[in-house]
Amino acid sequence: MPVPLVRPRPPRLSQAVARLRTIEDSGVFSNFGPVNTEFEHDMVARMFAGQGACLTVCNATIGLMLAVRQAIGDRPTLGQAQGVPARPRYALMPSFTFAAAAQAALWCGLTPLFCDIDPTTWTACAADEERLLARHGSDIAVVMPYATFGYDLDLARYAALTRRTGVPVVVDAAASLGTRSADGRGFGAGFGGLIVYSMHATKSFSTGEGGVVYSADLDAIARLRQMSNFGFGQPRTATMPGLNGKLSEVGALLAHLRLGEYDDVLSHRTALMRGYRQALPELTYQPELPGTQAHQFAPGLLPPALARCRGEITAALARQGIGSATYFSPHLMQQDYFAEHGVGHGLPVTDDVASRIVSLPLFDGMTRLDLIDVTTTVRRELRRAMRGGRRASRGISPPVLPALVQGAAHDRLPVQP
Repeated sequence: MPVPLVRPRPPRLSQAVARLRTIEDSGVFSNFGPVNTEFEHDMVARMFAGQGACLTVCNATIGLMLAVRQAIGDRPTLGQAQGVPARPRYALMPSFTFAAAAQAALWCGLTPLFCDIDPTTWTACAADEERLLARHGSDIAVVMPYATFGYDLDLARYAALTRRTGVPVVVDAAASLGTRSADGRGFGAGFGGLIVYSMHATKSFSTGEGGVVYSADLDAIARLRQMSNFGFGQPRTATMPGLNGKLSEVGALLAHLRLGEYDDVLSHRTALMRGYRQALPELTYQPELPGTQAHQFAPGLLPPALARCRGEITAALARQGIGSATYFSPHLMQQDYFAEHGVGHGLPVTDDVASRIVSLPLFDGMTRLDLIDVTTTVRRELRRAMRGGRRASRGISPPVLPALVQGAAHDRLPVQP
């Protein structure tokens, strides 16, 4: 049976007819209605230990645009002085990320400034961020780290960076709803900057479309709420930059339904990811930290000897019905538009990671038997690529499947997707 990379399974509105009827009867369909308000309250309580506040948005890209504009204020460029043209201001971000971050920066009048990544975590390299901050100084308007694939980013370091430099931080945490530290606190809890999460259909916290912006700074969220409602600081009167970023009441209902089932979703996805680590030790993964990481799919790095074979391997998987992808390859600085409108030089780790990354299937309805099918097929293609003799290697160890097979009849993973 084919196994796609993702198979979205948002909550079923057909099972929430009574709550849909309540929305219809209320006559309130948007503008931060009662369902949205309830979801935001419960999200803060369950995900962020009751600290701070959050704002729903129609999608995470709009959330990033709002957050960046809020962070930088009304000065996208440094002002002209004595006939000297205004020079661009930068949004410092890793090139190993999704296009939404760079697009949001450009929409806010900033130029993406790309830094390299850490070879172990695949998040922004701290040393390279510091190098660029020292070099460009006040030309950097905002720092935009990416919590890569839901990884538990060190937010304390970014809070210290803002205190030391005065540069605001907007975190792209698109895949991170549900990531928790060892003490059980959700990723971002207590952080005074702005963090943007996605609820897109392909994310682990899937609703179809939508996003959440969180901060421990209540005033910042209040201002964002006005900005997302056309900048109306007074009834029907714009007092700040604005756009329409509101989530509908039906979208908020989907999000609330997902929140209710999410602990089981996270447990299932964590078990699948651990199965990949066990069955495919040839791949290199992000470190497994204490706590929980929200997994959108299963990313890993091919051995260096197989980097040039990635296209052949993924094509072979596709022929056998196994979905895969190469997030994030090409990385942003390798994409024509961002190469033209961004700045980035010397990204050796990003180049290497992007050349070897492969993302394998992981979704709510994926079964243990699906996992065995995928990992068996991947191992076979890895062995075949090695035998092709493209480069010498130490070889690949025997399959690590018996424990997975034995567990298939006894674990809690679903038999049917």
